[in-house]
Amino acid sequence: MPNAMPRPTQTAAPRRGTWERSELIVNAEQYYGRLLRAIAGARAAVDLECYRFDLDALGRRFVDALSRAAGRGVRVRVLMDGVGSMAGGEELARRLSAAGAAVRIHNPLPWLTRSYRWSLLRGGRIYKFFLFFLNINRRNHRKLCIVDGGAAWVGSFNISAEHKQGWRDYALELHDDGKVAGLADSFDRIWTRRESKYRPANIARFLSNRSNRARRMKNRFIVRQLLGSQRRVWLVAAYFAPTAQFHRALVKACGRGRDVRVLLPEHSNVRIFPGLSSCYYRKLLESGARLFLYRPGILHAKALLVDGLAVVGSSNWNFRSTVHDLELDVLIDAPDTVAELEAAVAGDMSRSRELSLNDTPAPSIASWLWYVIRYWL
Repeated sequence: MPNAMPRPTQTAAPRRGTWERSELIVNAEQYYGRLLRAIAGARAAVDLECYRFDLDALGRRFVDALSRAAGRGVRVRVLMDGVGSMAGGEELARRLSAAGAAVRIHNPLPWLTRSYRWSLLRGGRIYKFFLFFLNINRRNHRKLCIVDGGAAWVGSFNISAEHKQGWRDYALELHDDGKVAGLADSFDRIWTRRESKYRPANIARFLSNRSNRARRMKNRFIVRQLLGSQRRVWLVAAYFAPTAQFHRALVKACGRGRDVRVLLPEHSNVRIFPGLSSCYYRKLLESGARLFLYRPGILHAKALLVDGLAVVGSSNWNFRSTVHDLELDVLIDAPDTVAELEAAVAGDMSRSRELSLNDTPAPSIASWLWYVIRYWL
């Protein structure tokens, strides 16, 4: 996408999601290239947080770049999830630690005891085993990279070559020293296990859910946006199984005549989700929503457009994102960036199959069984 045009100087109070510079990225090669160049040019600090960090060809490029940065005195911290990165997490942690980077693994699986040394928790193996077992359903699903405190990348891209193989993702590149500091504080609170404090200013910039209160505030904020929409609600979700409150808010937006569109994958890397999501189709269609199933590849993007506000990040608008996992989403209301996202979503919808009531089959028995246990999925 082209660089965002400079915005004129404003004398009024800054708008809700305004950053000094924001740019949408939807191309995997471009996204990973920018991150690698930023890491190569880092002078002070690199903080990288992701759900899935694969030790594939792309992952090795990131390991090399991060190792070189640590070798020249840059403070490098890498935080990965114990389930998403379970295949190569231990070896990644070993290589990066040997190069001088600090590495943490969020809630390793209890039986992967060799990963315990990199866990965020302190304490003995027995203590960690039982705590990891109790928290096995609580994952860190955030995707964040901060370089030198002034540039940040947030979105749906993991560090995995699979995302370059026909997957569709969205991310934002952000430049704003003051607001990036808020994202850095969010990273620090997870890294140090400090309790998050609710800060009203942060909800004007990004949505995190580190604490129970922050989670409640985020969920309420999103539902209020849906209920208060004046013109449109466009939703992009890779794994759609919303809470009753979120679903009702979408239906009410339809009832008020808003332009409600939902873009979902026709084929998913998590095979159960197209069937599970189909349990919601009929009610939304009957309410007046337009539903699109993305066909060119794997839709992994996560985004929400409500009037002139855009939300881009890691949230999938399902129970896992709402109740269980750590998520991070950025708010944008800069007209040029919102227009870029609108064009990207509209383009993806044009390459999708639009559903109607007449061509929407009833969900299968298996789909309804998944629906019954959707809280844990």
